[in-house]
Amino acid sequence: MSVAEVIAEIQTLTPAERASIIEKTLPQLSVEQLKLIDRQLRRLAHPEIPEEIWEGYEDAEDGRFVDEGLILNEEPPKL
Repeated sequence: MSVAEVIAEIQTLTPAERASIIEKTLPQLSVEQLKLIDRQLRRLAHPEIPEEIWEGYEDAEDGRFVDEGLILNEEPPKL
């Protein structure tokens, strides 16, 4: 069965049946896959927030940030 066929089949299901599929599928995903799904759902729930804001928020969640003291007090590297 192709992906398109699976999607077409899912679209014929009732909301309760779709929820059951999600309920049984999500526990099989990795932490990284669940994080990606969560991030996509946040974007869908808040389309008014620019992509750059989401990227900054996710960088902070993943521990990718620079101390503000460093930013404010040190000269940037020359390129």
